[in-house]
Amino acid sequence: MGWSIKNLTTTTAGAREAVYQPTAWLFAQFTRHVVFQGFDSTNGDDGQLYELYCSQSDDWHVKNLVSEAGGAAAATNANGYIWAHQGSQHVVYQGRQFDGHVHELWYTSDDGWNANDLTNAAHAPLAIGQPSGYETYYDGTQRVVYQGRDLHVHELSNSGDGWHHLDLTAAAGAPNADPLSAPVGYSFEDQRTAHVIVHTSAELQPGHIIEYWADASGWHWGDLTAATGAPGVSECETIHGYVFRGEGTQHVDYVGTDGHVHELWWSTAGWHHNDLTAAASATTPASQGSSPACYAFESGLFQPVATQHVFYAGTDSHIHELWWSAGAWHVNDIAARVGAPAVVGDAAAFVEVDDGTQNVFYLSDAHEIIELRWRP
Repeated sequence: MGWSIKNLTTTTAGAREAVYQPTAWLFAQFTRHVVFQGFDSTNGDDGQLYELYCSQSDDWHVKNLVSEAGGAAAATNANGYIWAHQGSQHVVYQGRQFDGHVHELWYTSDDGWNANDLTNAAHAPLAIGQPSGYETYYDGTQRVVYQGRDLHVHELSNSGDGWHHLDLTAAAGAPNADPLSAPVGYSFEDQRTAHVIVHTSAELQPGHIIEYWADASGWHWGDLTAATGAPGVSECETIHGYVFRGEGTQHVDYVGTDGHVHELWWSTAGWHHNDLTAAASATTPASQGSSPACYAFESGLFQPVATQHVFYAGTDSHIHELWWSAGAWHVNDIAARVGAPAVVGDAAAFVEVDDGTQNVFYLSDAHEIIELRWRP
């Protein structure tokens, strides 16, 4: 079937207009979830986090998570993830007026949506930016990372015994010389390692990508830009990484100061650099300050050959796809293909390997949440 488009705001009864970028994830029984902050033309952002959710029937519904959970109002966008080890969903964000607290909305099928102040629970330092969460399934731990007002990278973790705080910058012996982006983490299950990616400010330094990583011996750090000789990062909030299990590799994708989409990738031989824009012969530059969404489409029933996918906002306000198969990179202007409206900010994306679909969500210039979906 290929790529199709659906306007979730106009086709979902009771859906609000949106502001800031959405967050999205896949949960049990193929349910798709998108969370965004609401908007109205008179007052702007409303501080409420709304969830659009649906099953395989493609019948979308909406609810106000802040209201249902009795949680704190949100300052900007949120970040969602699942804790598969416990069968729960989680949304983390900084509170209204940038209160410096990491707030959490969390869901289980038994209790519904609940709220928690993770900063208070872990007795952690105040945050300066956007928190994000991920799971290391190999040890059953949920992890939330953020930059503190002390410019250190901090982690809040829970393995089922309550929330704990760790200063990753101090634990890894990493330098603390300049502001960093909002950190984002991922797990390399086959290696039993945790990874957190941040970047330095391009205005103060050359925009280097810094990796924190943990193995059985503790936390470490490295400058991936220096290790690979890659171009600097354009100013953005987050940089995303993922693992390609079929190849046993790690990948970190970003927009460079040259407007190209670049990839840093790790194999057992170490870290390497690849200019994906050049490799795919893409002609539309990426929007400066944007952050690509990326994932590996591992092989399965509907995908006999594993592929990689990177989605970025072009200077033409289209969502473009860079995708890898059998050793070569290709480019696809998805927005032009399906007649999608202009993108504002960054997209969120995930793949459903078991039913062979890819799912991309973004905010349009009309304050609407758009879904781009690929079916085999």
